[in-house]
Amino acid sequence: YAVERALDGLRAAGLAKAGAVRRVAIVGPGLDFADKQEGYDFYAQQTIQPFALIDSLTRLGLAPAGGVQLTAFDLSPRVLQHLEAARQRARTGSPYSLVLPRRLDQPWGSDVTNYWEQFGDRIGQAVKAAPPPSSAGQVTARSVAVRPAIALSIVPRDVNIVVQRLEAMPAGEQFDLVLATNILLYYDVFEQSLAVTNIARMLRPGGLFLSNDRVFELPDGPVAAVGATNVQYMAAGGPAGKGDRITWYQRR
Repeated sequence: YAVERALDGLRAAGLAKAGAVRRVAIVGPGLDFADKQEGYDFYAQQTIQPFALIDSLTRLGLAPAGGVQLTAFDLSPRVLQHLEAARQRARTGSPYSLVLPRRLDQPWGSDVTNYWEQFGDRIGQAVKAAPPPSSAGQVTARSVAVRPAIALSIVPRDVNIVVQRLEAMPAGEQFDLVLATNILLYYDVFEQSLAVTNIARMLRPGGLFLSNDRVFELPDGPVAAVGATNVQYMAAGGPAGKGDRITWYQRR
C-alpha cells in the first residue's frame, strides 16, 4: 500500500510518466516467512512484493501496454528457487496463487482496506480462498490467481547488491525504477553507500529509487532525494507508529 501511494506521488509530481515505467527491479523481494511465524500456516509459502509492484504500476497507468519486466535481486537460494519454480509452472499455463490474510482485530484505515480488497485485480482474478482455521484467530483472507504471463515477467537474479550489479547494461535496458524496502537498514554507511552506487549504476539517467529505509546521502552521491510519501496503516485510535515513509530518490 505504501509503495502504491509513493508511485502515485511520483506520478502527480511528474517524475513518473504514464506508460513509461517499463523495466523495474526489487532488491530483496523475500518470501512470506513472517506470517508463518505468527501462525498463518493455512496457505503455501509465497512472495508478494513483485506481484504487488506490477499490480500497482498497472493500476496507476505507469506500466506500458506491453507490460513490465521485473528483475528480483536476492541472495537466498530459497527465494531464487521459489521464483524460478513459479516461472516453470507459468510456462505450463499454471497461475501463481496469492493468499492475502487480513487480521480483523486491527483497525486498518479505509484506504488500506480498499487497497487490500482490490489487490491483484490488474494481474489476475480473485478466486475462492480456503477459510482460515480457527487457530489463526480473527483472520479473513482473499486469494488471487495471477496470470502466468505476469509470473514469467519476473526474473530472479542472484546478486549481492553491496558488491555486485548487472554490468554493461545498454541504455535501453537500464531500470526505470528500483525498489528496496526493509533492506538498507541492515547495512552500515559504507556498505549502504556501495549498495546505492550499484543501484544507481543500473538506473537510467533520471531513474527512480524508492526505499523506506534511511539512506545516507553523501556529497556528490549518485542519487538525490526528490520527495517522500508518508502513510498510516491504522485508523484513528489504532496502534501508534503503524506507518511508513517512502523516500523518492533520483539518479543524478
